[in-house]
Amino acid sequence: MRTRALVIPGAVVGLVVFIILAVVIGVGPTLRSPTAAGAAPSGPSPNPAGSPADESVPTTFKTEQRRPFQAPIELQSENGVLRTAFTVEPTTFPVAGAMIKGYAYQGQYIGPTLRVHPGDTVRIDLTNRLGQPTNLHGHGMFMSPIGISDNVLRVMKSNTFNHVVWKLPPDIEPGTYWYHSHLHGLVEPQIFAGLSGVLIVDGLEGLLPPPLQTIQQHVVALKDLQVKNGAIVTSNIDSNAPTTRTVNGQVDPVLTVRTNETQMLRLANIGADIWYRLRLSGTQFSVIAEDANPVAQVWTANELVLPPGKRFDVLVRWPQPGTQTLETLPYSTGPDGDNYPHRRLMTVQVSGDPVPDVAWPTSMAPPSPLATDHVDRTRHLVFSENTKTNQFYINGKQFDPTHVTFVAKLGTTEEWIIRNVSREEHPFHIHVNDFLVMAINGKPVKSYGEQDTMPLPWHGEVRIRMHFNRFTGATVFHCHIVAHEDNGMMGIIDITKDGRLSKQTQQTLAKMNQEMAGQHMHMGGH
Repeated sequence: MRTRALVIPGAVVGLVVFIILAVVIGVGPTLRSPTAAGAAPSGPSPNPAGSPADESVPTTFKTEQRRPFQAPIELQSENGVLRTAFTVEPTTFPVAGAMIKGYAYQGQYIGPTLRVHPGDTVRIDLTNRLGQPTNLHGHGMFMSPIGISDNVLRVMKSNTFNHVVWKLPPDIEPGTYWYHSHLHGLVEPQIFAGLSGVLIVDGLEGLLPPPLQTIQQHVVALKDLQVKNGAIVTSNIDSNAPTTRTVNGQVDPVLTVRTNETQMLRLANIGADIWYRLRLSGTQFSVIAEDANPVAQVWTANELVLPPGKRFDVLVRWPQPGTQTLETLPYSTGPDGDNYPHRRLMTVQVSGDPVPDVAWPTSMAPPSPLATDHVDRTRHLVFSENTKTNQFYINGKQFDPTHVTFVAKLGTTEEWIIRNVSREEHPFHIHVNDFLVMAINGKPVKSYGEQDTMPLPWHGEVRIRMHFNRFTGATVFHCHIVAHEDNGMMGIIDITKDGRLSKQTQQTLAKMNQEMAGQHMHMGGH
């Protein structure tokens, strides 16, 4: 969300939750960022070693491949409201032609795409039949973090009915968001088992030149799974183990497009732990939005790196007919991280008479005001880990559900200097308020827009700037390799009108921690 100077005070309302820390976890990933996060170094991308387009993609269970591209089921708002019901439960769903046991929101491996407009209200009636507590989070959404809104400090106990109401501001940025389970200690197994989907706020196409405002849009939801005895693994998950990568729950689907016709791809990593280094043969990515923030300058890349939680909205076109591929290239997240092999993700069949050239935009939005904001406070954070115990820390401490890490004053701008002293990269994410990347490893960078998920280089440092300008209440910041989050790499920030810790937040945290006692917890692992 692009921050603005406007401040509309909200009520400081209760907090909620939390639970016991998990004990074991999977190591995770990496990223590098020259100008915009996820941009690979300029220059031609190498052709990776791997199977040709006419060979099957290696998978960890028997799959159907090269089926026609299918988008996830889509639910659209009507008259300003999107109303739906999620019955969260163990079930069996199809994944690339195989019947797999996992967790689902509406019976499918990929949750339904929720499509809304700025100013809409999303009403979800969530019935929890998992046999364990859960939660629901709208990742990247600029909205209230308290009450029954985007409150990740809320516990939805097993066998309960829960109302969720997300009121979107009229000025929320258009683009690609996502939603997923977010109850600390259970985030990794629940997302990995299937609890995630895409959320689109319409309006990005309206920022394009008129000839492009009706172009084809394709959701490309990236998600992986490991299967044992016909079920997705939900304990002792190893993010470095062989895994099956899917696009919208398909393996190597075939997207058919017309020669030279502009397409919008909504690239979203909605998985739990692993990263993607994307390359699209025969063309480049032209980024028009990053983490649902329209960019001030449209930029091109041969490769895009997507850590867990990352999204890019891109324009693409192929000037020549033929068969092209979307691939994830080999990628290492550091000496103590993971090493991912090359995989073909999707085949693109380009055919037909070429469409005449249409000029693409050079800008989608004004520059972020954060670049010139006065900084009211600077904070220092250190991300670290113990590789022997698979424990993860921020400022030397693991997540404490009874403790508020930081208190921020509404209407102020802060800079956070985040050092990663581990030997693997960690994607930093904060809820509600997006941030502008100011420097990486001490060198100023030109950011084309705000972000909500930013990789921290191993043995490196990132400086970001954010403005707390509208919503009050407590929420969290964490590593978005959710195994790391479950195992300690998270903190609570309380945003208040006066910059003092809310007593109601303290009381609610204590109360909800008591309520969590005795709840069945199925911990994630490495």
